[in-house]
Amino acid sequence: MSNFCIVSEFNPFHNGHAYLIAKAREMGADTVTCIMSGNSTQRGELAITDKYLRAQAAVECGADLVIELPFPWCSASAEYFADAAVKLVAPFGNKLIFGSECGDVEKLRSAAQFCESNEFSTEYEKLLVDGEGAANAFTAVLKSRGYDSLLSNDILGISYIRAIIRNRLSLEPITVSRIGAAYNEKNEVSGDIQSATAIRAMLESGETDKLKKYIPRTMCQKLIEEYNGGRLTDTAEISALLLGFFRLCDAEQLSDIADTSGGIVNRLVSAAKQSTSAAEMLEAVSTKRYTDAKLRRAILYCLTGTHANALKAEPEYTLLLATNEKGRELLAKNRRCGGICVVTKPADAPKDAEQYKLSEKLDSVYSLARKNKYSCDFFLKKGAYIQK
Repeated sequence: MSNFCIVSEFNPFHNGHAYLIAKAREMGADTVTCIMSGNSTQRGELAITDKYLRAQAAVECGADLVIELPFPWCSASAEYFADAAVKLVAPFGNKLIFGSECGDVEKLRSAAQFCESNEFSTEYEKLLVDGEGAANAFTAVLKSRGYDSLLSNDILGISYIRAIIRNRLSLEPITVSRIGAAYNEKNEVSGDIQSATAIRAMLESGETDKLKKYIPRTMCQKLIEEYNGGRLTDTAEISALLLGFFRLCDAEQLSDIADTSGGIVNRLVSAAKQSTSAAEMLEAVSTKRYTDAKLRRAILYCLTGTHANALKAEPEYTLLLATNEKGRELLAKNRRCGGICVVTKPADAPKDAEQYKLSEKLDSVYSLARKNKYSCDFFLKKGAYIQK
């Protein structure tokens, strides 16, 4: 059987995501399993709407099973993000499909193999020592070896392939060329596929009438309902929380928090005392070296007390978010084979696991980031979407 896997955020689910699932089916996929970021994303942002709603949209639009890429890995840099994602999803498939700007899997595979070499590590570390930011150093070394014109999804694809190589997983990487708007494109472009960034901007500005062109019908209706009900994520709602946290915190006590090297915490504390909003604080600290994504990750890790060892640890379990009949068969097979622990009810997750404790803290912050706020235990009471 051809069992395809997709690493995703679906923030929110849109026509481009539906296109990728359809391409997997065209290529002969008997099943499609998605591992999807939970309530925060790889860039350190809080997801526009909760993980269960986004997962439901994926199953309604052709996926068979959606499991969670949990915090803190879902908000980690590409290496940790990709490593956790492919490990968790590998028991459910034999092919990993992803979109990329270049659309050339052999080019990405070759680049990934180079990135695993001592030669790459030496040059990369030298640039870091010289003060270059991690992302710029990574692309600079690749460019010096002829791997130029690689964009965001190309780089993420390389990270997936590197993780497959390092972990010796039986996943065949397959890429399809991205169509429509570029990743993180902020402006609306022609066609019916926009970037998730542009769609979120439409929601933030109240242009909900535009959504039906770019989002599958059922998800569009649910997004508008969430918007009208004040349940979409709005980080401005936790601005005072963020400022208060950094104004009152002891920077030294946060010195061993993940992704806070180079004095980030001191800079955030100083900026918080001079700023009147979280957006102003971020703008004050942002530099070429401290990118927006790096700062947002650092903030989430500080708020939740996430240490570097948590990122290096293996995920202990994943959470079932949505499934159909074929997905239930995949889950049963995973159980028979002694695969990854899939928790079907959040309240049944192992509460002594560090992963559980960090996820609970993240969800506590997430539940406040909206006009219509949730209680702390809101997500413990949620359940997976089961398509009949």
